[in-house]
Amino acid sequence: MQYDYSDAPPPRGPELIPLGTIATVVVHIRPGGVGEDGLLKRSSKGDCEMLDLEFVLVDGDYARRKFWQNQIIIGSTPEQQDMAERHRHLRKQFLQSARNIMPNDTSPQARAAYLADLKDFDGLMFMGKIGIEKGKPRNDGSGQNHPDKNIIAAVITPDKKEYHPITQTLPFNGGGVSGGASVPPAGSPSTPASPIEPPPWAR
Repeated sequence: MQYDYSDAPPPRGPELIPLGTIATVVVHIRPGGVGEDGLLKRSSKGDCEMLDLEFVLVDGDYARRKFWQNQIIIGSTPEQQDMAERHRHLRKQFLQSARNIMPNDTSPQARAAYLADLKDFDGLMFMGKIGIEKGKPRNDGSGQNHPDKNIIAAVITPDKKEYHPITQTLPFNGGGVSGGASVPPAGSPSTPASPIEPPPWAR
């Protein structure tokens, strides 16, 4: 059967998640076959190794929307090494949000909750504020920029008013806590807000 395609509309570009959106986000690692457990991927120049992360919003008006980010783990230049430290700090905040660790908590329980292999970030859920990064110039001589993209602008940690506990898909037993329960910070109320549970499609 023939169809008339003359009036078919042009494809729409991807719509960005609005700036400042706060949502629960689940992390997925897209393995590149190198590094720890084969989870890292190597840059096209071969000068650094990084995590290829996919972020999927779990709740709110933009549930199921996703975006991506590379996080450098090992770099060969001073700039890459500096970025690797920034990304390491960001993953620390992921753990603070996911495992309910107050940023100023230095107790043995908190230190145990900070222990994580790279594979432990796959499936990790945290609360985040979504930002928008302007597209950078392409390296193909076209003079054009890459499209704007969503990023994690901030991680909502337990010291922020927007925060509430998150029930992880996978059990976490750090800090002497059993049954996958989150680590309560000192001075927490005895009746915390109901935790977020991931929907089946986000597991």
